[in-house]
Amino acid sequence: MKLKQVGYSLLTLGALFASPMSAEAASFTTVASGLNNPSGITFGPDGSLYVGETGTGGDGNCQPSPSAPESLICAGQTGSVTKVDLASGTQTRVVSNFDSLAIQPSLEQGAGPQEIAFDSEGNAYLLSGYAGYPANRDLEIFELAQDVEPDLPPGQVVFAPPKENPSELLNVPDLGKLFKIDLATQELTELFDFAKHELLNNVDGGDYITNPFTIAIQDDSAFVADAGANVIYNIGLDGEFINAFAAPTQLVENVEFPEVSPFGPPENSGEIPILGGDPSQLPNEGEEPEMPFPVFPDSPYELQSVPTGITTGPDGAVYYAELTGYPFPEGEARVLRINPETGEPEVFADGFTQITDIAFDPDGNLLVLQFADEAQWKNSVNGSLKDLPGSVIKVTPDGKRTTIASEGIFSAAGIQVGPDGGIYVSNNAIGTNGSVIRFDNTKSVPEPGSILGLLFFGGATIMGLKGKRNIV
Repeated sequence: MKLKQVGYSLLTLGALFASPMSAEAASFTTVASGLNNPSGITFGPDGSLYVGETGTGGDGNCQPSPSAPESLICAGQTGSVTKVDLASGTQTRVVSNFDSLAIQPSLEQGAGPQEIAFDSEGNAYLLSGYAGYPANRDLEIFELAQDVEPDLPPGQVVFAPPKENPSELLNVPDLGKLFKIDLATQELTELFDFAKHELLNNVDGGDYITNPFTIAIQDDSAFVADAGANVIYNIGLDGEFINAFAAPTQLVENVEFPEVSPFGPPENSGEIPILGGDPSQLPNEGEEPEMPFPVFPDSPYELQSVPTGITTGPDGAVYYAELTGYPFPEGEARVLRINPETGEPEVFADGFTQITDIAFDPDGNLLVLQFADEAQWKNSVNGSLKDLPGSVIKVTPDGKRTTIASEGIFSAAGIQVGPDGGIYVSNNAIGTNGSVIRFDNTKSVPEPGSILGLLFFGGATIMGLKGKRNIV
C-alpha cells in the first residue's frame, strides 16, 4: 500500500440525492460455512459457487504484516478453494494445501487463493494473493532482488522489511501469481508473477509491496486489482503483460485519526515508531523524535486508493473499487471506471466506506459491498478486524443510492449476483468462521441526507482497453 499522486480528467459530474424509502431488513440464508478467511466468490459454468479461502498460514517463517506491522504473518500450506453445490448444499474443497500467509496466532488477514475466475470457454483461472515485500517470498525472487538492488523507500523497513538471510524466507512460491488451473487435478500453469513485476517495476513508486486481490476476465484478458501495489493490471490469458497503471490517490480534508498510531514496529524490534502514521516523520538514525507522540499529518491528507473489487459493467467498461488506505475515513471510498478510449480511471461513484467488492445486477444496478461502515479502528477490539458491521449499497442507473442489506453482514469480502437472482456475499471474511450468505428479499433502507456524486459518460463503447489487501 503506497502513495503516489496521479492526475486524471473527469467528465460531466452530476450530484444526485438518495431517495428515502421505508426500512425493511433483508433476510439471508447461509449457503456455506466453516471457511478460512474467505475472499472472492465466483459462479462457475455449472452454476456452482467457488470461494477463495486465503487460509490460516502456518508454523513456517514469518514477516511483519504490511497492514499491521506490530503483527507477524507466518507461512503454511492451508490455502484452499471451496466449491458449493447450491442444489444439494454440498461443500467440497477442490483446491487444498495451497501456500498461505496469516497473522499468528489470531489466524486473521490471510493471503492465499483469492479468487477463481472463468473465461467464456469455461477454463478456470486462480489468483493468489501475497502480503509484504516481494523478495521475501522465495529464493528465486530473493536472488533477483540481490541483482537489481531496488531503491527501497525509508518506510519499507517498518511496513515490509526485506529479509537479509535466505534461511528466513517465507518459501511460498505460489503466492502473488495468476494461474490457469485444472480444477479436476489441481494442476497449475503459471501465467504471471505480480510479485516479480512489482520488484522490477514498482509502478506507483512507493513501497515495494504486492497483494493481488480480485480478478475480472474480459474476452481474452484478465484485469487484476493489486491492493498491496495500488496497481490495476491487464494480463492476457496467455500470460502476456498488456498494461498496468497506478490507482490514483486523492487529497482529503479533515481526516480523523485514532489517538494511538497503528504504525508501531513489532514488539522488541528496537525500531522507533512512526509518528502519527506518517513515514515522512521518521527520525534519522540515532535521533530522538522532535515532536511528542502522536503527531498527525496536516490537511489535506493524501489518501491511498488500495484497489479491491473489479468487474465489467453493462456498458462493457471495467470498473474497480477502493478500500482506501489508513485511517480509512468514512465516505471517501470510490468506484472508478476505466475509460475504454483513454485507458484512464475516472471516478464513477463516491461517498462509500471501505469497499471490498462490487458487482452489477441484471438490471444494471451497481452493488457495492462495504467491509465496514465506519473506519475499522473505531470498532476493532484489540486490533482484530472480526465482526465489523458492513453493508450492501445499491446504485441505480439513474444514480439513486440505497442500502439494501446490512443486518448480518460483518467484515465481508466478496459479492456476486447468482444465476437465481440472489445476492451472495462472502461474510465473516476474517478468521476461521467465514461463510457465504444469500440475500433474497433485499429492500431499501433509507440513507438520510446522503449524497452520491456520479460521473455519466456519453457514447460508451464495448471495452477495448489494453491495459495495499491485504484487507487492510
